[in-house]
Amino acid sequence: MRIEEIVRGFPPTNRIYLSDSYAKRCESRILKAIKEKGSNYYIIPDSSIFHPLGGGQPSDQGWIRGKEFEAEVKKVLESNGVIVLYCKLIKGILGEVAEQELDWERRYTVMRLHTAGHIIDRAVADLIGEAETIGAFHGPPRAYVDYRADIDEGLLPEIERRANELVGKREVIVKEVAPENLEKAIYGAPNLGRLPKAEMYRIVEIKGINAMPCTGTHVRNTSEIGRISIIGIERVGEGTRIYYGVLPQ
Repeated sequence: MRIEEIVRGFPPTNRIYLSDSYAKRCESRILKAIKEKGSNYYIIPDSSIFHPLGGGQPSDQGWIRGKEFEAEVKKVLESNGVIVLYCKLIKGILGEVAEQELDWERRYTVMRLHTAGHIIDRAVADLIGEAETIGAFHGPPRAYVDYRADIDEGLLPEIERRANELVGKREVIVKEVAPENLEKAIYGAPNLGRLPKAEMYRIVEIKGINAMPCTGTHVRNTSEIGRISIIGIERVGEGTRIYYGVLPQ
C-alpha cells in the first residue's frame, strides 16, 4: 500500500521531534490503523516523537502501548506532513489512546551522528574550500556524507583532526525562519543546492560552525558528541563519500 494513499485526507501530525529532540515519551491518539499482513499495521497518530526515514536520517524505532495492547514501531514514514508508524502488534487489540516510547539509545546515537555530520561539513570546507553536499546518512550502521568534490584519501586524518578541534562545547540552536529571512539566517551551509521551497525553514545552527536548513534531530551541545572518527572514503557518482562515526570522549 502506498503511503500517499494511507495519509490522504489527514491533517499534518504534531511532530514533537522537531521542537524537542529529547522527548522520549508522549501520549497520542490513534487516528487510523490499517492492518497489512499478519500482526503488522500502518498507524497514523495525532502526535509523534518518532522521526521518519528521510532528511539524512534513518527511521526512529520504539514502542506504542495502550491499556490493552503493545506494539513495536519497526519503521516510521512521512508524507505531506503526516506521520505513519509501521508497527508489529505484540499483544492485545489496538485502542484509540497510546503512549509512544522511543528506542532512546538508538535515537541519541543518531542525534550525535547528525550534529557530527554538520561539523564534518565545516572541517571539509576548512581544508578544501566549500564543497556541496549531495547526500548523507547520519545513522547506524555506517554514517556518511557525500560531497561534490574529489577528496584525496590522504586528507582523511586531517579532516578528523580538524573536526575534533571544532567539536568543543558549542550550543546547538534550532529555529524557524521565513524564506525572505533565509539568507541572513544561514552561513557555511553546503546543502542549499538540494533545498526545496517551503513556507518556513527550520535552521540548525552550531554556534561558530555553520547554520543550515535541516529537519533532523540534534544534540543541544556539541560536547555530547564525543570524539568524531573518520572511518573511510569511497568514490560515488559525482563526488566522494566520507564514512564516519562517533566515540565516547
